[in-house]
Formats: sequence, structure tokens, C-alpha cells
Amino acid sequence: MIEKGKTVLLAALVLISLIQSYFLAYSMPSMEANERTEQDYVKTDSLGPEMKVEQLLLPEELVVHMGGDKHTVFYPNDSFYDRVLDKLVAREFKGFQSDSVDSIDWDQVRRDDPGIEVRFARAIPFELLQRVFKIDSNFLFSADSISRIWIFARKDRDEVRTFFFSADGRNVYEALRADLTVQDVNQYTGFGQYWTPFSYWQNGVYVPEKPRSYGSADVPFTRYTPDQIERNLFFDPGTTRMIQDRQDGTQIYTDGKKGLQIEQAGGWMSYTDPAAPTDSQNDLGDNIASAVQFVNQHGGWIGSHRFVRGEGTSADSVIRFQQYYKGLPILPASGFRFGYIQLTIQQGFVSSYERSLLVLNEQERKDLAPRQLSAGSSLRNKVQAAAGAEVVESIFPAFRPTLQKDSVRMEPVWAIRLASGEIRAVP
Repeated sequence: MIEKGKTVLLAALVLISLIQSYFLAYSMPSMEANERTEQDYVKTDSLGPEMKVEQLLLPEELVVHMGGDKHTVFYPNDSFYDRVLDKLVAREFKGFQSDSVDSIDWDQVRRDDPGIEVRFARAIPFELLQRVFKIDSNFLFSADSISRIWIFARKDRDEVRTFFFSADGRNVYEALRADLTVQDVNQYTGFGQYWTPFSYWQNGVYVPEKPRSYGSADVPFTRYTPDQIERNLFFDPGTTRMIQDRQDGTQIYTDGKKGLQIEQAGGWMSYTDPAAPTDSQNDLGDNIASAVQFVNQHGGWIGSHRFVRGEGTSADSVIRFQQYYKGLPILPASGFRFGYIQLTIQQGFVSSYERSLLVLNEQERKDLAPRQLSAGSSLRNKVQAAAGAEVVESIFPAFRPTLQKDSVRMEPVWAIRLASGEIRAVP
């Protein structure tokens, strides 16, 4: 009887041992408490909404040629801008071949042939442009960047030609099989007959022949707090300390490696990480994608933005996004940094990140009287005075911001972009 009991007990012990071995081999014990990663130190706040890369690569303007040396320009706030762009992104462009930019008499095309120019504020890497337009993925020249697209219907024959201009201005890439007809082009350019007429000036720049009016507004705002920004940029805020609080309100935070400076009464931040590589080969497309991902994770997007060329910066490591309000860009203002996000990136690693911390409340804005902007010879004279000896690349309407007590005043002005990348308001 005793031996039988021992046998049953031994069998039970063996069974228990097998069950324990099974759980040790196949269960998922929690290990997080034993080893923490940097990301485990803090739960990042969700501040602003995220954006996709293609949402930030839209054109700065659409130049419309109607034949007979008649032209107009659609800006992002214009109703026809969206209508034309929506039609173009739905078309397909295939079968590319390369040629010299001098192979076409572009002055004659501009004067005589109906067409659309899609112009970007900064040349877009081809691989990223494919996210906006339906472009043949087997494109042999995909390492290049594209500054504009020109689609036109030949006046003397029933055909449409489409050219993509390289960033250096030397080459064009023609899509031999574009999904466009002469009727399509005539429809797009037909919208221009109902819009402000523009005349060609110089260096590809167009000037309105009639004044245009835009509304001003006082827009209330809130701020991201230093605590929110600190928690979004430092993996362990517990090791971060404020090393300086100046009389002007500037606050400086550091964890011993990375630094965060909050200034302009809590309205602007500059973040630096000196651990980023400084001497390495860069890829503009990868850097743009990395910049968008970083902003998505660290602050999000306040309003709409577009990828542009930074002032005095042409290196692929400097990525700048211009903020737009009511379809118009917000100009950098003297003494009041506002209206853009800029990052410096090396091989996907962010070494600097600066942006505004003001969050505009457009729903509670106070609309002010519209302002009429000059046109024709008056505008050309003002542009020349504002540019001095510099070459003007573009003229466009914009908002000039002024900081009020509890709001930002948005006043419409004409702005110019110079060959250096600098943007100036036209008085």
C-alpha cells in the first residue's frame, strides 16, 4: 500500500515538473521591469497632428499660359488651384527620355502654346515626387530632383508634351506617354480666363496686372508648455535640468548631451543634439522623410506646411517647412520668429530642430478689413526696390505676422524670394 502511494506521488511530481517546463519554455514572462529602454522612461504627449510626406510637397504656384502671351497664376488659396492640381495628380506620366533644356524654345512656348507650369518652392527628389504624381517607377533619371513640370499643347499640332525640369536647370525629362489630351489642357487653361491677368516680367517671374485683395486677421493662440516640449525631446526628463533662466525669459534645458532652448516668451524653441554625425554623405529624399517622421513624433504640425528652400541654405542636410495660413505662406518676421519648422539632418539623424510653439486658434480669429495689394508697374518698382541688386526668383502673396498681446496679427503683403533663398516683404 505504501509502495503504491509512493508511485502515485512520484507520478504527480513528474507531471508537475513537465507542466512547469512547458510554461518556462512557451510562456511570455514580462521582462520590461528588469530592463528599460530609453523610450520606456517617458510617455510622449501627442501634441499636434501627424502629416504624410506627400502632403508637404505640394506646388508653390501654378502658372497658366492661355496662348497669345496671356497668363495668370494660381496660388494655394485660389479656388482654381485645387481644381487643376486634383486633375493633374490623377494623370499618369510614363516613358521618359532626357534632353538638354535648350532643346526647346521656352520663350516661344510661353507666348504661344496653352499650358500649365507646376512650380515647387524647392526642387523635389524624384522618388518623393512619385508620392504626389503617378510617374513611371522605372524612370532612369530618378536620382535627380525636379523643380517644375511644364505641360503644354502644341499650337500647330494635336499633341500634348510634358517636361520635368531638373534642379540644376540643365536638363529636362519628357514623358512620352502622358495621360493627357489637348482637350484636358484647354480645360485647365480655360480656368485662367476667369482669373487675374498676369504679365511676364523677367527670369520666369510674373506680375499681376490688376490689384488683388486679401483679408487681414487677428488670430488668438495658445502655447506648447516647456514641460510638454521637454517630455517630447528627452527620453528621461528626470535627468534633465534647467541650467539657465535669463531675465529675458529664455530657458535652457539639458540632460548633459542634448540641449533645449525656449525663448521669445515661450514662443520659440531650438533643440540641438551634438551626437549627430557631421561629415557624411547625405540623401535629400531620406532626410525629408526622416524630418517628417521626427516632427510627427516630436510636436506634430500646427496648421498646413510645405517643403521649401531655407534662407541661405542649399545643402541637403537642412530641411525647412514653411507654415501656411488660409492658403498663404507666413513670412519670417524681424524680431519675431514664427511660421516655419527647420531641421538639420545627417543620415536620418537630427542634430538641430527649431520651431514656433504658438498654436493658432483659427476658429476664434477676428477678421479685419481686407488690404488691396498693388499690381503692374507700381508693383514692379516696389519689387526692384526691395530686391536691390539681388535676382528675384518669385513673387507671391503672403502674410506678415505681428505679435500682439494675445494674438498674432496677419497682414497680407506681396513677398519675393531671391536667388539666395531669402524671402523679403514688399512694402
